[in-house]
Amino acid sequence: MEKDIDVIFMDEDRVTILDTQRVAKGDKVVYKGKIPSKEPVEGVTYSFAGWENEERMDCVVEKLVLVAKYESSSSLKDAMYNASLENAQKANLKDVMASGNKINEQQKALEKDSRSAEEIVNDIVENGKTEVGQEINKDNMER
Repeated sequence: MEKDIDVIFMDEDRVTILDTQRVAKGDKVVYKGKIPSKEPVEGVTYSFAGWENEERMDCVVEKLVLVAKYESSSSLKDAMYNASLENAQKANLKDVMASGNKINEQQKALEKDSRSAEEIVNDIVENGKTEVGQEINKDNMER
């Protein structure tokens, strides 16, 4: 006659024993205790995710120690990331809109200008204006 085999269910700390059972060799073991839990730490929450070596629970052939596993989720970290991403997107949108408005203004000014493209370029070089109302430093221009 086969003797019973010890199965020990432990928490993640590998100190706290959650349950012990004795099962016949080759039998399946099922955890019968309260679902393990882990306290949140600094905005990180944890949920029970099964047991280390749980694949051995279907057919116990030797002493078995099962240790609780937890998955973490950080609502604080996720919230901070999402807020940061949202701020970056808003800042980028403002820059894009400002650039678009500036280009629009320049396009309107060019449409009203009766000069050819070559005449506009020559005026820019000669008068030191790169765009409507903006002066350039002629000393830094390469010829």
